[in-house]
Amino acid sequence: MLRGAEWRGRAFTGRSVAVIAPGREAAVIVPEVVRTARAVKVFQEEPDWLLPLPLPLPRALAVPAARLNLRLRVRDPWTRRLLTPDARFNRHRPRVDGRYYACLQEPHCTLVPWPVYALVAGGIRSAEGIEHHVDCIILGTTAAHREDLFA
Repeated sequence: MLRGAEWRGRAFTGRSVAVIAPGREAAVIVPEVVRTARAVKVFQEEPDWLLPLPLPLPRALAVPAARLNLRLRVRDPWTRRLLTPDARFNRHRPRVDGRYYACLQEPHCTLVPWPVYALVAGGIRSAEGIEHHVDCIILGTTAAHREDLFA
C-alpha cells in the first residue's frame, strides 16, 4: 500500500494497481501508473472538472468549458456520468489535465463505479460486494486519512 506521493517514481510493470483518490488526485496519479501497470482500477471518490489546457477563463466560463471537454473526450454516456461532478458539492476551479480521460479509456484501465467498502486481504471490496484483487493499492492524500477504510 502506497500513501500520498509514495507512488511517484515507481514502476508498476506487470502489476495490477488500485487507485483510491478524489478526482483531482486521481487525474495526477492514474496517467503515471497506467503507463507501466498491467491493470489499473480507479476508485474515484468524487469527480472534478478538468480542462485540457490552461485557459485564462473566469470560473463562470471554466465549468462550461470543462463540461464540453468531458463531452468531447469521453464518448460513453455512463462513464461520462461517473466523471461529472455534482454541482452542489464541487467547488474547485477546474483542474488542467489533458491525459486522465484518455487513460480511463485504455483497455487495461477501469473506472469502478462503486465506492470502496473495505480493504481486504489481496485487495479491495467495493460497496456492491465484489472483491477486486490487486497487487498494489495507492491511496491519494485524502483517502489515506480515511480511518473507516482501515477499521
